[in-house]
Amino acid sequence: MRHPPQQLKQNSTPLQGIKILLDPGHGGTETGARGPNGYTEKEVNLVVSKLLEKELIKRGATVYLTREDDREISLVERVDTINKIKPTVALSIHYNALPDWGDAINTKGVGMFWYHAQAHSLAIFLHNYLVAKLNRPSYGVFWNNLALTRPHITPSVLLELGFMINPDEFEWIENRQEQAKLAQILADGIVEWFATVN
Repeated sequence: MRHPPQQLKQNSTPLQGIKILLDPGHGGTETGARGPNGYTEKEVNLVVSKLLEKELIKRGATVYLTREDDREISLVERVDTINKIKPTVALSIHYNALPDWGDAINTKGVGMFWYHAQAHSLAIFLHNYLVAKLNRPSYGVFWNNLALTRPHITPSVLLELGFMINPDEFEWIENRQEQAKLAQILADGIVEWFATVN
C-alpha cells in the first residue's frame, strides 16, 4: 500500500493511526436518487456517513468527511480533499437508482466500484462482508472510471449500498435502526480488511 497503516493491535481501537475519508455523495441542489416517499439520496448518504464516522472513531480511526451538512460540493473539490488529506482509504457513500425504463422492482443490492488495482481487494471484501453479515442481496463489484474511484493517492471505493427506487429495499434503507446496524457492520468490515492486508 502507498500509505500502510500502523501495526493493528488486538484491542478496542484497532484502527488507531489510520486516516479514513468518507465522502457523503451529492448535497445541496444535487439530491441524487429519490425514494418513493421523497427521501433523497443526499440525506441518507449523510446520515449513514455520520453514523459510520462515529463507529470508526470508536475503533480508533481519524475520520474526515468531504461534507458535514447539506451543501453542494463539486467532484473536483471532493477529489482535491482526498489528495490533500492523503487518507489510508477513501470511501464514497451512495445509494443507487435506475433510469426511468429500469426494472425497479427486481433490481436491488449492494454494489461496489473501483478503478485502481490497489482498491480492488477493498471493494470485493466490503461487498462480500456486507452481503454476508447483513443478509443483503448482491448487485456486484464493478471496475469503473468514476471521479471518486479515480484518486490514486489511496485505495478509493465508491459504495452503492442499495437501490432507492426499489420499494422493498427502500424500507430497509430508510430504517434508522438498520442504518445504525449498517454503519456498525461496515466499520467492522473495514477493521477486518485492514487485518487481512497488514
